[in-house]
Amino acid sequence: MVDYRRKQHRLKELVETSQFWDAEELLRNLDEEMDRLEHGLGHMVWDIHGRPVTMCLRPLPVTPKFSLSETDDRLELKVLLPGFEKDSVRLQVDKGGVEVFALKSEEFCRPYYVRVEARSILDPESADASLSEGTLVVKIGKVKKKRLEVRDE
Repeated sequence: MVDYRRKQHRLKELVETSQFWDAEELLRNLDEEMDRLEHGLGHMVWDIHGRPVTMCLRPLPVTPKFSLSETDDRLELKVLLPGFEKDSVRLQVDKGGVEVFALKSEEFCRPYYVRVEARSILDPESADASLSEGTLVVKIGKVKKKRLEVRDE
């Protein structure tokens, strides 16, 4: 209860002081932030085409559109990767799921990534993948369970 009152008091103070904020002060702070950003950009490494290649400024991967269909004996994953070639797509299949990573050479900082978990155990040896017209199709068989009967001796 005390924490709640303290938060309400801080919020009230913020609201009361915000009515006195000056537009010039806000713009001055914006100028300082822009100067700091410009200084940071000056230390970046740029490629021959003027694109940034500094490793620390890479954005997070984009999750492409995908669809998943799963039956008792097969998993099929379709991932939309328009403009990608097969050499720029890395595919990893394990017993638990499928991982797709794609990176265009002309878009250095925009990787595509999706990881899909299967409901049952996959058979990585049965995996088959094809890339056609911007759609990656991955088909993987599932490990079949075998029932054993107990015999009398």
